[in-house]
Amino acid sequence: MSYALHEDVISYLQDCFKKPNNQAWLGPIVVSGQPYHHNPIGMGEKIAPDVAVRPRECFVQRANPPPDLPRGDFTGNSHARIVCQIANTQKINLWNTKCETWMHGEYVRCVFGLKIYPKKNIDRTVHQPIVARLWVRRELPGGLLSSNATLSGNGVYVKEWECGTIHHSTNTPTDCNAPNNDQFKVTIPVSDVFWDPPIADGVLNVDGYTPVLLEF
Repeated sequence: MSYALHEDVISYLQDCFKKPNNQAWLGPIVVSGQPYHHNPIGMGEKIAPDVAVRPRECFVQRANPPPDLPRGDFTGNSHARIVCQIANTQKINLWNTKCETWMHGEYVRCVFGLKIYPKKNIDRTVHQPIVARLWVRRELPGGLLSSNATLSGNGVYVKEWECGTIHHSTNTPTDCNAPNNDQFKVTIPVSDVFWDPPIADGVLNVDGYTPVLLEF
């Protein structure tokens, strides 16, 4: 069971990822909460994201159980391409480790995480510190190579935003104080959902591969 704030954030993020479906009930993008996947750095254990975004099966190659390709989730659906992890009571180091764990799976194209800190009452004003991080497999303006050696070697970049009303460690105000602030916009291409490279001799053939952006 989870706190309401944790579940409210998850619900909001799910709505955001459903928008490219153009309000279709059964669009090409499937947005799920906590579907089991194989841990990419574990030994057969199951892990589940807070939000998993995947392509509907009719748009990509049929998934197979590990170690075969293309890999799927624990029940054979298409593997998540985008993952969200929300931490409320969880410590930031544990949250960061779980976010990075997902990026070890080749089908996960990006991970978006939010760490929500307890509210603070400063000079009779209630503030909410929040840290957001985005991990992607391409150069990211304002981002840095991951501090994880394996991920940085695979070209994984991470960007951080202090998107609460105050910085979580210094209590100084942030610039995140109004909607539609370009400094705090997170852009994830729809094409990431449909990343589905061909397979040659049991290996993903990613050289020169560009995902096809579906018309819908």
